[in-house]
Amino acid sequence: MKNQVKITLCFAALVLLFSIFPSANAAITSIQDDAVETVAYMSQHGIIEDKTAWREVVDRTDGGRTITTIADLNAVMQVGNKHSSAAKRDASIRHEQLPVAYCAGRLTVVDIPTFYTMRQSVYLRYIVKLNQLIAHTRGDLVLNFSGNQGGIPTAMIFGLYALIPNGQLWTSVANTGKEQQVSLVKDGLQGGAVSYRSTVVKRVLEKVKKRLNKKVAIIMDNNSASAAEFTIMAVKKNPLARIFGLPSAGYTTENSNVTYHSPICDNSWQIIPWMVTRTDHTVRCINVVNARQTHNFSNTPVMPDVLFTQPINTGGANANHSQISKALLNQIRKWFDS
Repeated sequence: MKNQVKITLCFAALVLLFSIFPSANAAITSIQDDAVETVAYMSQHGIIEDKTAWREVVDRTDGGRTITTIADLNAVMQVGNKHSSAAKRDASIRHEQLPVAYCAGRLTVVDIPTFYTMRQSVYLRYIVKLNQLIAHTRGDLVLNFSGNQGGIPTAMIFGLYALIPNGQLWTSVANTGKEQQVSLVKDGLQGGAVSYRSTVVKRVLEKVKKRLNKKVAIIMDNNSASAAEFTIMAVKKNPLARIFGLPSAGYTTENSNVTYHSPICDNSWQIIPWMVTRTDHTVRCINVVNARQTHNFSNTPVMPDVLFTQPINTGGANANHSQISKALLNQIRKWFDS
């Protein structure tokens, strides 16, 4: 995975909305104490990819007691699971580009970009904008997730509400085997780490007219990660949706987040907010398959329905829409005609 994707995925996690838009009051704790708590949580509840490597790092850090910096805790979390992280909660770190649409012949391609913000007004703007683009589509619809490295899954799923049947989208599975269904409902998402329901979201979604009787093409590549992968899983609940492209990046685990407030270093009066992203659930989704043709995902890439082995974006992972492969668009047109 390219460094660019890894950096983005430090915050491109499945997030609880109250972690993004936090309350004003918070206890002040030390980074060391929080590291001990985090390592213990991961040891008990985390999805650990390499158990031997994890035991070694737990022993080396004395269960987190020798960890005194956020960067060191982040390195430890990455040993546990590539989808886990620790980082400063910096409001200046934003990916607030809104979706755009353009025509490629009779195709209407909607670019769905990486999206991360701590500003609730921008969060709602993203949802409304994406719903408007879908509503105004007159030709054959293509959703472009190539290069989308994740962010806030609810923004993308609510933005595509018209295309997704309500009901169960996937199942969240703890390391104990306990399961919880994640479902799209009229006021948001219910269940799992992405659960978020509100009257504000309900007011937005109740204005959306479902569009479930037309084909939908999805473009995906190996830079489509985390929230993008879960949104693709959700759209694939629609039986008329088909995925074209490459296997996804493989960040298909659910995370929970904890925000801490700590002195930046010993003997410092400066208190900073920072966030730990803990990977604690795998998922099962009958809408999509992995390379082994199963529906169980633990950082397992989603496989496309139609594999396209050539470069999808001829200008790279962050190419603009004019650089999507013409050969891929031609293949999609043939599917709409079939």
